[in-house]
Amino acid sequence: MKKKVNSIFWTLLLPSFILIFWEIVSGFKPNPFFPPPSRIAGAIQEVISIEWILSSVKPSFIVLFVGYFVGAILGLVIGSLLGEFVKMRIVFLPICNFIRSIPSVAKVPLILSIMGLGLSTRISTVVIAVLFPVLMSTVRAIAATRNELLDLNRTLKFGRIRGLVSIRVPAAIGEILTGLHASVQVAVLAMIVSEMLGSGVGIGAFIIQSQSTFRIANMWVGVFIVGLIGLALNYLFMKIERKVAPWYFKSKGLIA
Repeated sequence: MKKKVNSIFWTLLLPSFILIFWEIVSGFKPNPFFPPPSRIAGAIQEVISIEWILSSVKPSFIVLFVGYFVGAILGLVIGSLLGEFVKMRIVFLPICNFIRSIPSVAKVPLILSIMGLGLSTRISTVVIAVLFPVLMSTVRAIAATRNELLDLNRTLKFGRIRGLVSIRVPAAIGEILTGLHASVQVAVLAMIVSEMLGSGVGIGAFIIQSQSTFRIANMWVGVFIVGLIGLALNYLFMKIERKVAPWYFKSKGLIA
């Protein structure tokens, strides 16, 4: 219990110091674009309501979770196949690398020009943003484990697909989880950017509307909510990693 309290104390120490320092500096040198934390706290009380959650937070969560799960599933399936079948990997991997090298922010205008505005466009933006990082990490993980598990596959007389699903994917689960974890923040970024560029709904739209109408404290509320979402999802994935593949993350020194 004492160890846990100490851990929480040290975790909160730096953020608390930053907030106190920010509040003090704002008192001596006010900046309209950096309101003091006390003012942002007041804006949180004004902004957050059931109506605001339904109009801004709910649409963002739908886009984020649907887009993430579709992109992750596609990335896992395609990445597993490319990792298993060398000829497919040779043909398709350069294209995947090229698309992946284009930043998610740069893909959004292209998606908007093709699909227009709407829920499907925002979800597609998140799907594409998540798909390629998950795909590439899965390809690397499966390809790295394939040769060393060939003998086991032959002994059990599994076909290639059954061996892939039953042997190689479980063996590569640690690397795959790492790719899924890294894609969460990419998904949040893609969600926000897609909402900022003219959707009119969601947290991203709320942030850009607050900024354009000079309600800067409200803008910071939106930024704060996005940060909380990212933090909560990061914590959730850390828990999943420790439950699903503790041996892998212990070997990497990520779990005590």
